[in-house]
Amino acid sequence: MLRNLIRGNKTEEGHVIEAKVKKETQSRLKMGLMVMERYADLEKVLSKFRKGDIVLLVKISPLRDKDMGELKKVIERLKTHCGVTGSDLAALDDNWIVLVPPVVEIAR
Repeated sequence: MLRNLIRGNKTEEGHVIEAKVKKETQSRLKMGLMVMERYADLEKVLSKFRKGDIVLLVKISPLRDKDMGELKKVIERLKTHCGVTGSDLAALDDNWIVLVPPVVEIAR
């Protein structure tokens, strides 16, 4: 009987049950992971992040271990981008940072 209800067939009482499925039109946020190994990787990160529909976790430890000066430049550039676009940036620990679009708020 349950199988008939799911298919929309008539029940024993003769009633037809219909299920209306409502599709969500609201876009969903994506989550991405990237690794920052050199300053040039910043353009890849920003290119992916500029679309505005992604939360990015970025592993920065490879760059930190190679060149702390370059890492500082990367962080400053990301802060500037976040300030202009209304997005946000936070360090998760010494190895990871997170970039979130304006529709997401980081609870500190």
